[in-house]
Amino acid sequence: MRPLLESAREKLRRRKVVAVMSGKGGVGKSVVAALAALAKPGSALVDLDLEGASAPRLFGLSGRLHEISKEGIEPLEVGGVKVFSLGGIVGDRYVVLPGYGQAGAVEALLAFAKLGDSDPVVVDMPPGMGEELLALSRITDFLPVLVTTPSKASYGVVKHLAEYLAEIGKKPAAVVLNMAYVDCGGSRIYPFGRGEDARRLAESFGAPLYELPIDPSLEDYVGRIHEYRGPIAYVVRQMVEGL
Repeated sequence: MRPLLESAREKLRRRKVVAVMSGKGGVGKSVVAALAALAKPGSALVDLDLEGASAPRLFGLSGRLHEISKEGIEPLEVGGVKVFSLGGIVGDRYVVLPGYGQAGAVEALLAFAKLGDSDPVVVDMPPGMGEELLALSRITDFLPVLVTTPSKASYGVVKHLAEYLAEIGKKPAAVVLNMAYVDCGGSRIYPFGRGEDARRLAESFGAPLYELPIDPSLEDYVGRIHEYRGPIAYVVRQMVEGL
């Protein structure tokens, strides 16, 4: 009997859990997760990157700590989204966790998060295929959203992740091709190639592919991502509606 694991399972039971993952860092996964949570009123965002949470920085919450009461971990609410992260508990201190410690942190964060009536719950997964992924798989039957770029290095890692997920019965619900193109006066220019590998991957699993443009203005919204209304948010909203 593992009380934290059982509590986390009960907390997420009957909620839609969308896990945004990639297996590789630097592909824009956290931006996709943040915009996915913002796309649906009443959502919660749980950042499970235990070593380098990005959600607090994107929402302008860096340095702010969760209040913790007998009822659990109070969310930091911005733009109608309840945000939870380990960074909101330990502050600016670094955290080094062994594998079993990572699993315990995931279980505890999900078990004690005061989600209220939040649905869906969007989970921002860390890079890699480690203990956090295994822990989430034990807790809930999530919908995997895979994020890649046209880069072959990125695609290769995401392909392995997709194959692993299929093996455990969690085929990708969507594939997001980030930084896919630049909009030039209504015409699309694909500076890094058309991402045909990602397209074939999505087709092989029967998952829709969503292409996100390169939007230079997005950088201006780091710290206030909840105010962003650009083309990336529009496509992510379409993705969320299709899940």
